[in-house]
This record gives sequence, structure tokens and C-alpha cells, in this order.
Amino acid sequence: MVADLAGCLFQLNEIDADVGKLLSGLTENQFHWSPTASSWSIAQCVVHLDIIGNRYLHHLDETIERAHAENLESWGPFHYGFLERWIVHATEPPPRIRLRTPASARPPDDRLLAGVAENFRLLQDELRKRIRGSNGLDLARAKVTSPFVKSLRMGLGPCFAFLLAHERRHLWQAWRVRRHEAFPPA
Repeated sequence: MVADLAGCLFQLNEIDADVGKLLSGLTENQFHWSPTASSWSIAQCVVHLDIIGNRYLHHLDETIERAHAENLESWGPFHYGFLERWIVHATEPPPRIRLRTPASARPPDDRLLAGVAENFRLLQDELRKRIRGSNGLDLARAKVTSPFVKSLRMGLGPCFAFLLAHERRHLWQAWRVRRHEAFPPA
């Protein structure tokens, strides 16, 4: 497996472990608590990741299929554009740039902990499949169109890196909720 994708799988495993720790021992009340009316709860942070990730799956599938059909193959090394690298960097926590969440990606706060945890696990498995399915493709030239900003196209490699950075960003946000001084006791 090419190094870029092996690194993505490693990061995915780290994120899975972090989510396990984050959700461990939470009550439903704690899962849905937020410090202010305008802040997201842990539930909303994780549900948002599920919404974003699932919206990208179809676009990843289209890109992988098109790259195979067009024989966009390479084993690297890959050279990603400045904008792609900047987007990934800017998405990493702590947030340096805050953008308004599109209405279609705003998370509800009515999902039960067990269901959210299972949906997130399934999403991670689906991302793993796409990462493995991209091995041998040109991760710079095979472009994914954003499901939210149609004019934004990123190579497969930077797109995977963006999705993982986005997960870390909202897990960082969720950990801030869990560590808040007013976080309710179990």
C-alpha cells in the first residue's frame, strides 16, 4: 500500500481509539449536554462527522470508479496543490478558521448514544474500504468534487486527509465539551 494511504489507515485507527475513549462511560444526559445554547454537544459533534462522511462516500466512489476507467494509476510519490494542502492544514484542530456549517450538515441532538456510536463505526469501515480501494490510483490527479461546494475539487489523497482532519477537529471540539468545568456528573 502506498505511504499516503497507509498513513490514512493509521490515522483512522487512532481516531477510532479516540472516539472509543470519548464515548466511554457517557450517560445519555452527558452525551447531549452542551456548555451553551449555541455550542454543540458531544452527540452533535459525532453526528456531524457521520453526516459529512456519508455525504462524501458517493463522491469518493465516483472518483475511484472514474480513475480506474481512465487508468489514472500511480504508486507515487504524489504532489498535491497548495490549496489542497492549505485546506487540510486549516481543518486540523484547533480551528484557525471557522466556517458556517451548511444547513444540510447541521446535526440534530436527538440521536441515542449507542446508535451514534454504531453509525460512526460503520462510517469508519466504509472510509477504510475507499482508502484501500484507492491503492494504485493517482491520488493527486483523481479529483473528488465536494458535495457541499461544487467548485471545490481535491485529489483523492488530500480528500482523505481532509476528512480525517475534519474528524480530528470535531473530536477535539467534543473533548472540550467533555472536559468543561460544568460537564454533568454521571
